Amino acid sequence: MAPHRVRPHARPRSFCACLRPLGILLLVLGASAAPLRPVLATTSAPEPREITVYVYHRPPFFTATPESQGGALVEMSQIALERAGLKPRLVTSTFTEILATFRAGAPFACTPGVYRTPERETFARFVGPLYGPLPPVIVVRRTDAGLAASARSLDSLLAGGLRVVLGDGYWYGTWLAQALERTGTSPTRTRDENTLMLRSIVDGTHDISFMSHEEAAHLLRTHPDLGTNLTLRPVPGNPTGESRYLMLAKGVDAATAARIDTALRELAETPRYRELVRSLRHE
Repeated sequence: MAPHRVRPHARPRSFCACLRPLGILLLVLGASAAPLRPVLATTSAPEPREITVYVYHRPPFFTATPESQGGALVEMSQIALERAGLKPRLVTSTFTEILATFRAGAPFACTPGVYRTPERETFARFVGPLYGPLPPVIVVRRTDAGLAASARSLDSLLAGGLRVVLGDGYWYGTWLAQALERTGTSPTRTRDENTLMLRSIVDGTHDISFMSHEEAAHLLRTHPDLGTNLTLRPVPGNPTGESRYLMLAKGVDAATAARIDTALRELAETPRYRELVRSLRHE
């Protein structure tokens, strides 16, 4: 009879041998997950794009020194730009320099509170409006206030021989531009800041100027010599104040401009915007 073969008992697997398949599985999973790490990193939110905000000194709308910038229209602009996903960087300049920068093709920049004119639309985009101002006023010596108040129309006021002084390079509104053209009036244009321009009325060099109500009231309130000698009168015909816009460089693309425009409309419905409007009007 053939001998019966007895199969040897299987050796029990060691603990390390049992873990080997698990280790292989973890290596496979780790290798397949590794390429996902850099992909996930690239999906994080990008840094907001920086936009240069040029600010010049014209209180109470905006204040600008070499060290700081502020004012109601500056704050409105900052809020809207941040809502549009941008990072404002404020830079102090003069209005003349700002216009020259935009004409030369500023790449990605804006400036707040600018009147919209056909000439400026040739080198800039406009979004907004940012702020709808009070009606403009005449600034005149108190001794001549009756003369200004008695004029039946703006044309008759300008035709009366009064010496008009205006800021050089500034737009005062279609209502004044058309009246100056109709009457053939040639105002003196000055690059002096507005306090000095108004002092030229106090000393008799000029007779009247035109200003936004907010600005003129601020200057007479904060400069005692101006408040003592000058007064404000309505413009004959009561023209409405022209809206102030956020002026964008042509380097700001249309999609970004649309986002800013939407942010401005949303801002106008907020309590903070209404507070800033009241502060401008000294309410």
